[in-house]
Amino acid sequence: MRIHVLTLILGFSACSEYDLTAKAEHGDGEVAHDIEPDISSPEPTVDTGPVGDCSDYSPSVVGAVSRDDSCQREATVGSFNPVIEWQWSANPTHPSYHQIMAAPAIANLNDDNGDGRVDEHDIPDVVFASFTGDAYTSPGAVTAIRGDTGETLWSVRSAGGHSFYSSSGIAIGDLEGDGAIEVCVSGTSAGVVCLNGVDGSLKWAAGPEIGTYGCPAIADLDGDGLAEVIFGRTIISSEGIVIANGEGGKGGPHRMSFAVDWDGDGTLEVIAGNTIYRADGSILWADAWEDEAPAVGDFNLDGRPDLVRAGGGQVRVTLNDGSLLWTVLILGGGSAGAPTVADFDGDGLPEVGVADLSMYTVYDTDGTVLWSNIVSDYSSSRTGSSVFDFEGDGIAEVVYADEHTLWIFDGETGEVRLEQNGHASGTLMEYPLIADVDNDGSTEIIVASNDYSFSGWTGITVIGDIDQSWAPARPIWNQYAYHITNVNNDGTIPTTQTQNWLNWNNFRTGGTELGPADWQPDLRPRPAEICTVTCDADEVTVYLPIVNRGLIEATNVVVVIERSDGTQIDVKNVGTVADGDGMILGPIVITASQWGSERLFSILDWPDNIDECLEENNIQDLGVWPCASLD
Repeated sequence: MRIHVLTLILGFSACSEYDLTAKAEHGDGEVAHDIEPDISSPEPTVDTGPVGDCSDYSPSVVGAVSRDDSCQREATVGSFNPVIEWQWSANPTHPSYHQIMAAPAIANLNDDNGDGRVDEHDIPDVVFASFTGDAYTSPGAVTAIRGDTGETLWSVRSAGGHSFYSSSGIAIGDLEGDGAIEVCVSGTSAGVVCLNGVDGSLKWAAGPEIGTYGCPAIADLDGDGLAEVIFGRTIISSEGIVIANGEGGKGGPHRMSFAVDWDGDGTLEVIAGNTIYRADGSILWADAWEDEAPAVGDFNLDGRPDLVRAGGGQVRVTLNDGSLLWTVLILGGGSAGAPTVADFDGDGLPEVGVADLSMYTVYDTDGTVLWSNIVSDYSSSRTGSSVFDFEGDGIAEVVYADEHTLWIFDGETGEVRLEQNGHASGTLMEYPLIADVDNDGSTEIIVASNDYSFSGWTGITVIGDIDQSWAPARPIWNQYAYHITNVNNDGTIPTTQTQNWLNWNNFRTGGTELGPADWQPDLRPRPAEICTVTCDADEVTVYLPIVNRGLIEATNVVVVIERSDGTQIDVKNVGTVADGDGMILGPIVITASQWGSERLFSILDWPDNIDECLEENNIQDLGVWPCASLD
């Protein structure tokens, strides 16, 4: 029986009431203390104790909490009805600079809601480099627009005397951990030019190597709270000082570098094509294969990252120990674009998606062809793709834009889910992005276009689902070499980067920071503990154990204490309960007059704001006033 609550009393208590949180002890052995509450006939633990007060009362510790592997949402297969939400095709500041042939980036740049912080509660912004006419190798403009309307926030062609390449990739992040967001782009006179995200003014310019189509990346290599900017083999500090310039091979594609903990030593290394650098620029590993665009995934499921590269007409997977797992020739000719790693077919294993001259192909975990579709990228054969599980069914869809068409393919079969005409591009290394770009809770696809070579759209097009039924996505996609754990939702850079291949095992793939789109939390109460030694003062102290047996954390958890007549006694905002973990809410002092003659209940997730895999197990019956039995 669910108690129907009519009104909300905002009676949030002071933080001191939550100091008794007890984390679960995780281990490999038998799960202890995982007691399921019997909400129909509960037996709260009542401590009568000696007469006195409850200040020294210690509730039981929440033990280990098992996760329920079946805690996943049912897929809404077929709920796929894309619609164009808005388009940006005119630059009011620099009118002819609306041609885009590089992947944009998405993050919150400014404080839209006026709360004094730039974070995930603001409206995300789309940032991109653009060119005029057909001058895609010349200096261009960098522009920021709002993600909900396409309104231009700022557009600059130079900053502090430094200009930027018009087909550069964009990297966005809070470099100094001060709440201010920076935008970094490939410069024409310095390798990287970093701008202040709020207005496009110069932050700094640095780096000895210039890259016309360069794609910077951001990571905190040493975990000191200050992020570094990576540009190929060059590592630059948050203040614009060159830390290192590696001695390995150099070539255009290697400037799509990024950072992960390759050797498991707790610090990040730079993955740059055929070379892996330590944070000081020294070489950790290298091979002689072409210096092509990299990605990582765990292909032999040993818990360590493996290197995926596509280019020079091949796709290659090299294991963490340096041995070759497999290499295959691409099917459609040309060079090959940046690889995308995801579980395309829902088998729990990673596959690789690669576009080439005339085909988009998904290669299975062992290198065999899962499926292949005809596309058209005769301009460069270097375009990339993104992947997202739109329907939350555990099977990812491919989002890819070639010279003429935006495609969405079913990840398992290659079936065409969307063939959107109107898009055009002369193509370079661009690819569509996946994000909740207007912060409305519904996912969008962000596509860059140009018409210098083919007739069609220019600028930015945002596509959403008319039913707003697509699985949730993040409000950020901050760099070309994006993987879910390289940036936080608010644009800050993790001091300790979660190993993406352990939970998500994907790359250039959308999703939430909590886990795959079909994972859910499952909040459950355990029997309450009640200290009654203050019954002579007509009050008791209650402790409420709460656990989460789901696969992802439950956020913004609210607990209501309510009588059976509908009267609310208290409302507690307990914040986040991690998956496979628990906490104790309390001490909560309840008087005899508050409890009354009714039964009392605690209700988790009030009023059903969290999408749980089980919704009917959130009520705990605390019984009648516990002091009555002592008379």
